[in-house]
Amino acid sequence: MTPRTPLDSLAAATKALLHEHDITDVVERLTADAMRFAACDAAVLLARAGGRLELVGATSHAAPDLDLYQALTVEGPCRDAVATGGAVEASGAGLIVERWPVVGPLLVDAGFRTVHAHPLAWHGGVIGALTMFRQGTEPLDETQARTSRAFADMLALTVAQPDRLLVQDVDRRVARARSGRAVIEQAQGVLAHQLGIGVDAAYDELAARSVRTGAPLTVTARDVVREARRPR
Repeated sequence: MTPRTPLDSLAAATKALLHEHDITDVVERLTADAMRFAACDAAVLLARAGGRLELVGATSHAAPDLDLYQALTVEGPCRDAVATGGAVEASGAGLIVERWPVVGPLLVDAGFRTVHAHPLAWHGGVIGALTMFRQGTEPLDETQARTSRAFADMLALTVAQPDRLLVQDVDRRVARARSGRAVIEQAQGVLAHQLGIGVDAAYDELAARSVRTGAPLTVTARDVVREARRPR
């Protein structure tokens, strides 16, 4: 069944990751859906393996297209997105050829006039890139770019997630979450006392501080507790 919306596709991928799944099937479906919902004409997923980029997903498996996709492992928007950790976009045959002298002419000869690449971010690094191609020169609009970013993030989870977590791994994660929750509750109590407010309002204040500083909620909570314990 073809997903009707990006949410349908991402929900189906999430469901697949919760069970035994074929990673190739999930990657291929996500890559194809990313292309469709961004109104593009082709898409390719490259991922790092052994220090080099490898082709792991594509919307076309015709020999000429595969040759082009392989060329993208050497030069092009995919490599640039992986190297910079940021989105890469170029529109127009002239700009594409100028920017990538080796692979640019191949992209233009294949009929593409717009390229858009999103890095697959993972724990502070980049493990690959999702790149989409259009025959027209219209760049992705804001909604399409945001949707593509969501698909790139889901693909990062799909590629990097271990096939199976041991019970001990789950136990450790639960313990870490429980420990973080305890610190948050401590910080709520501190703020409620300091500001003379209820614990619900104290949580809102803690969350607001987390947003303002850009720090995770547990880090903000530890800072609040640490500051309260500091000798006056």
